[in-house]
Amino acid sequence: MIVRRLLAGVLLAGLAVPALGAEPAQEPSAEPSPAASRPAASIPSPEIAARARAAFDANRAGKIDRAAYSAEMSAKITDAGLARVAAQLRALGDVKRFVQVRKITVGTLVAYVFRIETERPPVVEETISWDGAGKIDLLQFGPAR
Repeated sequence: MIVRRLLAGVLLAGLAVPALGAEPAQEPSAEPSPAASRPAASIPSPEIAARARAAFDANRAGKIDRAAYSAEMSAKITDAGLARVAAQLRALGDVKRFVQVRKITVGTLVAYVFRIETERPPVVEETISWDGAGKIDLLQFGPAR
């Protein structure tokens, strides 16, 4: 499903509160997978994490630098949409934890998913990708899976 969202370019989706009592489905694993055995490519880069956190903070403040976004992405972010997302992100309170949980590669697209734990629920995920020029060309906030 996340791949479909990435390919469809779902951007700045509104936050949705997960159903009460709903637990995420866990995929069965045939082999043990301790965190230490993950491929080196999935280890988060401090630079990527800092850039993702800066994008989160700017959106939470409702003051983004449109020059940091691709032309297509900037055109999809309306002032009203940004204000709505900013209010929703601010309502969550201070960030307690901001960590990369996934790296998704589909062809030439590389997207990073960060789990954001705040003072108040829900836990949020930020999906972000940059184009070849270093501009944000995909940004999505939604409930954590």
